[in-house]
Amino acid sequence: MAIRSNLWLACVLAWPALAAAAEPQNADAGKPKVMLVPAIYVGEVRAIYEKRIQKSLADAIASSSRLDLLTDKDRAEKPALPKDKTAPVKSTPQSRHIDEADMWRQEGTDLAADGKPKEALAKFRDAIAAYERSSAELVDFSKLADAYARAGLTAYVTGGGLAEATRLFEAGVTIQPTLVIDRRKQEKVLLDAFDSVHERLENGKRFAIAVEGAGEGAEVFVDGVKIGALPGKSTPVPPGTHYVQVRGNNWQPWATAVKIKNKEMTVTAKLIEVKKEKAPHKEVEFGIDAMEDCAKAGAFATDKCRIPAGKLGKQTGATYLIFTAVKPDRYGRLSLHPFVMESATGATVPLKPIDLSPDLADLNARSATFETDVADGTEHFAKARALTGTPKVYSK
Repeated sequence: MAIRSNLWLACVLAWPALAAAAEPQNADAGKPKVMLVPAIYVGEVRAIYEKRIQKSLADAIASSSRLDLLTDKDRAEKPALPKDKTAPVKSTPQSRHIDEADMWRQEGTDLAADGKPKEALAKFRDAIAAYERSSAELVDFSKLADAYARAGLTAYVTGGGLAEATRLFEAGVTIQPTLVIDRRKQEKVLLDAFDSVHERLENGKRFAIAVEGAGEGAEVFVDGVKIGALPGKSTPVPPGTHYVQVRGNNWQPWATAVKIKNKEMTVTAKLIEVKKEKAPHKEVEFGIDAMEDCAKAGAFATDKCRIPAGKLGKQTGATYLIFTAVKPDRYGRLSLHPFVMESATGATVPLKPIDLSPDLADLNARSATFETDVADGTEHFAKARALTGTPKVYSK
């Protein structure tokens, strides 16, 4: 009897492990999907070296436990679109402006940290302008408010004066009452000005914004905060510039900036209906050779790279394209310069160069380093460091 009980207990304890082992596992689930573009050689390199390098890099990525290597023969799975659905949202100029503004705001933050306030202020102003002109598709207005606050801090440091800093603080707090700044190492007069803006806007008069118009399913937002269905009316907000948006699945985004002084404001949203999807057309298929001109020129920040990369990524399902430029020095020593491109946006981040021995004796070890760097670069894609020009390695 004791033996039977022990056997039963062992089976019960083993059951979860057996069930887990029996369940099918997808080894590639969650891996970044990458495509390796043939390496470009900047300068004279022996043909046999070119073949060895390309094969070694491809083998390293193919055998990676952290990456899923695709080729241009792969095809992305595309779910069928129901007939009653509208066409999927595509990248628009405004969404690209928002991406650029995010990048400039981060660059400004980095420049300010490096003790370069003038350069930082220019980046913050660029970010503010891009956010403002793309307000129809801006969802997170804390980004714009943060850019105002950072611009205020750097404007004061660069000689813009307390008045300019206060103006920028006020613009940020107006659209985000909970806005805060980094108070470390700031002058007391600057902190007092920021606190004064908060107190004045919080305790001052407020006025509502009424949004008129018609559009079934359309919703109203003020400074990114949902108000309700169209037509609608906001809760009272402080004087200053506010951003009214109207969005809906069947409508193109609409927005306007409203400057409140001392009375309620009324605006009328004129919506344009999104066109229904037309019958699908056969897309032109792209091969990896479509990236050749891009790779040779290193023009990662231009449409020469972005357009074919986006189409190739959409066609194959590759999230990232991996580029490599190999360049010899005057002694014949080779250095490998990897780049990781996000196919959807074309944003390209340089990785750390890798030096190779003249006879390529360490090629396998260096290829393993290449695989690790690429895997790290895709898992933590540093979009804020995206290239804005041609990398120096391409200069002959």
